[in-house]
Amino acid sequence: MKLTKLKVHRYRNVAPGTELVFSPSFNLVLGENGTGRTLLLDLISRALSTDFSELIHEEFSVEYALAFPGMELRIRVRNEPLSAYPRRLMEEEPSDASALLPLHIPKEETRLEPFMELVVQLDAPASVLVMRADASGVAWEVDGQPAYAQSMGWSLLDRTVWIVLFMTAQRLEPEVKDRLKELLRRTFLLAPARFDETLGMFERIGKLQYGMAVRGDEVFPLGLMALPTWLPGLLRERVEREAVAGAVDIRPEDVERGFLARFVTLTGFATGRFRVELLEKRSYQDGGRLEFGRFGFSFTGKDGTELPQERLGFGHKRLLSFLYYLDVNEDFVIADELANGLHPRLVEACLRGLGARQVFLSSQNPLPFDHVPLGSAEEVRASLVHCGTVLREGREWKAWSNPTLEAAAKLFGAYQRGDAPLGALLRAHGLW
Repeated sequence: MKLTKLKVHRYRNVAPGTELVFSPSFNLVLGENGTGRTLLLDLISRALSTDFSELIHEEFSVEYALAFPGMELRIRVRNEPLSAYPRRLMEEEPSDASALLPLHIPKEETRLEPFMELVVQLDAPASVLVMRADASGVAWEVDGQPAYAQSMGWSLLDRTVWIVLFMTAQRLEPEVKDRLKELLRRTFLLAPARFDETLGMFERIGKLQYGMAVRGDEVFPLGLMALPTWLPGLLRERVEREAVAGAVDIRPEDVERGFLARFVTLTGFATGRFRVELLEKRSYQDGGRLEFGRFGFSFTGKDGTELPQERLGFGHKRLLSFLYYLDVNEDFVIADELANGLHPRLVEACLRGLGARQVFLSSQNPLPFDHVPLGSAEEVRASLVHCGTVLREGREWKAWSNPTLEAAAKLFGAYQRGDAPLGALLRAHGLW
């Protein structure tokens, strides 16, 4: 999955009409303090997870597009006063789904009214699915024909795209259904949060709880958890095979390419332990239920000294949590100040480990930029987002933009000639 476009009609103090395109690989979010770099990273995270639940009391309106192999999703989501709806609908381009579902009219005129429209374009064989939803319900059409409609019992702004796609997959032809199910497998449980500039991710790991229901050979996760993709299967295997009563201890050699093994190698520890406590175990006739939590770590130095996680330094905690983050998120990285607290060697190692993920990176430190490949002026334009401010009618707005193709061509020429490191070139060209 790749985020390809983002348009902001209304979002906090971002200039209305902001439009951005993104590279499928590296994206550098550049700008001085106070220009909304973190704000943009958080918005990208909301879009990729389709989770706007924290904005339920805020006015906003955004559009974005997601590309998949053989599939594209175009999403519009907004939360605006009721009085804005007739005006907005008349001003915007006609929607293919405009006749699917009557707008729900709330009794209180001052209440914000959520709305979402999703267009799924499938290739080979070609098919178009359109969903339109408001607070009253959701309706679908397939290839221009109404398919079904129903009321909703959850917040429209809380991961509605993935929930509705799951519902839709159960009702469609097998060939389309299987493609949607594969899409959900790659996205529904993987909601990439922003890797923050401090220790927020490290602290969240310690508070995680994970549950699974087991029915025969199938495992069903209970809720949305930020877990390494290999962890659920390993936990189930250990509990069933070893009759674990209190906790599962995972060592670096248990998952050769896992975050724990990489951390031990990069930091020079002799070994380490990742402990996951078993909080509950229930057995049923056709399966059971397992719940885990209180994740913790400890490490052993080369001299045999034991080091609990509380005694890890700031940089080690950030490195450990970032490597964990990579094991959770196979498709994306959204990172704020990745180099904060890390030695240049560790920064390089983290960037080498990104693989084919789509990366959104903000940094005031030029170190990460030394490892960003740029192949053309067009790639430069799509890879750079400049954050600044602009004054319009007496109000200061956050202004986000890609560089012009002319500016991108000049920067790429200097980059090809090796005039200076990329960080210095960005500053020289007024982009950072």
